[in-house]
Amino acid sequence: MRVAADSPAAPLTVIRLLALLPPEWPCSTQVLADRITLWVGASPDAARAAVAGALRDRALRGWSLPGSHR
Repeated sequence: MRVAADSPAAPLTVIRLLALLPPEWPCSTQVLADRITLWVGASPDAARAAVAGALRDRALRGWSLPGSHR
């Protein structure tokens, strides 16, 4: 979810995010202006941990997982 107005646009963010996830995980996405929905072929805990780790990348500043505080 986009939490900062000056954060990168969602289409660019989703490409960067997918590039930071394990390449063997099948993924599909839905991209809106301020929200990216990601379905990942991994356990929910593993997926959440990997996405949380990817969101620490400076290129993804201004985006966070719903329910988390950055």
